[in-house]
Amino acid sequence: MSASGKTVLLDTNIWVDRYSSVRPGHAVASELFKAAFEKGCKLLYSVTSSKDLFYLIASDYKAWARDKCGGTLTHAAAAAATEMAWGCVGNMCEIATAVGCDQSDVWLARKRRRLHGDFEDNLVLSAADRAKADLFVTNYERLLRHAPVAAMGVRDAVAYLQSLE
Repeated sequence: MSASGKTVLLDTNIWVDRYSSVRPGHAVASELFKAAFEKGCKLLYSVTSSKDLFYLIASDYKAWARDKCGGTLTHAAAAAATEMAWGCVGNMCEIATAVGCDQSDVWLARKRRRLHGDFEDNLVLSAADRAKADLFVTNYERLLRHAPVAAMGVRDAVAYLQSLE
């Protein structure tokens, strides 16, 4: 089976892990991206993930800067964290394709509430539906159980992609 042309929708947590070296999942997320690129996969993200990535990356880097500066955050460090977040979103847009979101996705996310109570996660699942992704990758076990398409954790996805011709 060939990986070339497979569409892989990555959950927000995978993107954050890839761009934030202080997160425990950074190394394996980097492996996933490498495997996807080597196999010619088309990466996707929910458009809602871009705003979450921006916020979380800026927050991670501000927390890191506070830690390194004795609990205070300088204006320069805050500006650098924001610039880092812009860069990560820019890179995500260059290497992957956004899956849009409209009222039908919000409706579907609300209908999934009884299965899975997190609205943001349900919007990502709606994106997997909308894109008819070949694979959805997340670190969250509960999302794996509720995914509307084939889904794997990041380590399994790395192994799967590496096994493809």
